[in-house]
Amino acid sequence: MFKKIVFSLFLISFVAKSQHVVQGTLKGENDYKWVILYQLKGFNQIYLANVDIVEGKFSAKIPENSPKGMYRLAYDLENNGFVDFLYNNESVTLEFDPKNQLETLNFSTSEENIVYYSYLNEAETIRQQLDSIQLTYFKTVDDNNKEALKKLYNVTFKMYQNIQAKFEEASTGKLANHFIKANQKYYSLEMFNMPQAYLNSEKSHFFDFINFNDNELNNSTLINQKIIEYVFYLSQSDDAQVQTALYKNAVVEVMQKIKDNNALASEVCTTLMFAFTQVQNVTLVDFMLESIYKMLPKEFIDEAVVLEVESKIKLAIGKTAPDFSWPVAKKQQKLSEINVADTYVLVFWSTSCSHCVVEVPQLYEYTKDNKNIHVIAVSLENDEVGFKEYSKKFTNWTNVLALEKWQNSIAKQYDITSTPTYFVLDSLKKIIAKPDHIQDVKAFLLENGL
Repeated sequence: MFKKIVFSLFLISFVAKSQHVVQGTLKGENDYKWVILYQLKGFNQIYLANVDIVEGKFSAKIPENSPKGMYRLAYDLENNGFVDFLYNNESVTLEFDPKNQLETLNFSTSEENIVYYSYLNEAETIRQQLDSIQLTYFKTVDDNNKEALKKLYNVTFKMYQNIQAKFEEASTGKLANHFIKANQKYYSLEMFNMPQAYLNSEKSHFFDFINFNDNELNNSTLINQKIIEYVFYLSQSDDAQVQTALYKNAVVEVMQKIKDNNALASEVCTTLMFAFTQVQNVTLVDFMLESIYKMLPKEFIDEAVVLEVESKIKLAIGKTAPDFSWPVAKKQQKLSEINVADTYVLVFWSTSCSHCVVEVPQLYEYTKDNKNIHVIAVSLENDEVGFKEYSKKFTNWTNVLALEKWQNSIAKQYDITSTPTYFVLDSLKKIIAKPDHIQDVKAFLLENGL
């Protein structure tokens, strides 16, 4: 009996020791009520727990057998307020002031995080000094001042090398070592005379210290953050076509770096495609979807992702307008088969919409005598009464009755949630503009000589 009691106590003790927690204190005045704990894996956040903040303090249990890697504490979803930390089978204690998180974040337990965040603070300080010296050098004309800056750069560069070496040694055998090595930034032994040469060096050495096959890094956001920075911020142009070309080159270069890591390629490609759908860059989305994502081995292609991406850009400028049909004299007329003008205005409206009954007659007066413009007016109605009355007035248009209003298949196809909604199409039915109001429609047509 005694042995059973001892064994039970040992088992309870073992279980207790294996259950690690992350606990923290939010300093200063704030009204945050809860913290969500996530495990990070690339661009994905895996929900683990949701705990209350009581008098500025919280404590969340990290599930048993949780893999080592990077985790996140989100305390303000609306304003993207969060703290990332490393977990490697040890409890974590931290504190910070949400109003000044970068300067106040402090870990009192967890050797992994103490060494990692100490490194980030020291390394970032010295990097800012190196970048500042280089920037000042570009603006300096006096030769004596330039020589002084070169000497200062050399001294500071050696300090940076020493910091990097110190923390790599201090983190030997730790999870933090992977991140400390990967966070290293390349600096040239000599300063650059021209800004463009400096920028070229930044780009060519951007991934020098990233091992894309490092499982520890893949269980974090580090690689993904670097990729986002490389694609979206390293090359900028005010010209839309040039910017698209720069984006495309950056994407290709990233995929070449990833090589045969198909899991990472799939994840990165998915994230970049959704990012480009947000800015409705059809060229980039189509390129990534057809030339990269669909070229991956089948097990790394998610058909749900393909459908969602295609859905998000189906109404983007540059895409062919979704085709639809409607009855005309016992036959079916298709949008794609209409061939009477160089430019088409597709307007979704309703006779029960007060804005529509003001704007749509204005559109008719503006376009009725212009043979280069043809309007297809889709009237979203619950019955035929209003449609019959108004279609008699719009004799030069193609008038389409779409019953069941918002539930009509055409309305759903075009994601119509408000009326009037306008699309301007070219002769091939490609979307060339999506004006918001009648004034915008007129302005676009006028600017294009119509």
